[in-house]
Amino acid sequence: MSKKRLTLPAMAVLVAVIVVGSGIVAGCSRDKPASPAKSEFVNDRCPMMGSKIDLANVPADLIREYKGQKVAFCCAGCPVAWDKLGDAERQTKLDKVRSR
Repeated sequence: MSKKRLTLPAMAVLVAVIVVGSGIVAGCSRDKPASPAKSEFVNDRCPMMGSKIDLANVPADLIREYKGQKVAFCCAGCPVAWDKLGDAERQTKLDKVRSR
């Protein structure tokens, strides 16, 4: 029987696979679970409609800043309606849907 030898390119690929694979496996073992990222928004429901908002996918035109905090809205009509409210009305609506 003849012994087969790995060529230099094949050996380099094998080493790369081992190194990358060990890095992936090492990265999977964590001492503690990752904590969920804190939302950049003060609310998780629309202050105008009460609808649940997918905070990971809020387009810029559905965001308003209020007292230094970002407020997310569910649809294009809500920020427009929000802009027409007075400060006390905004605060009341926001308090009802504030993220905990």
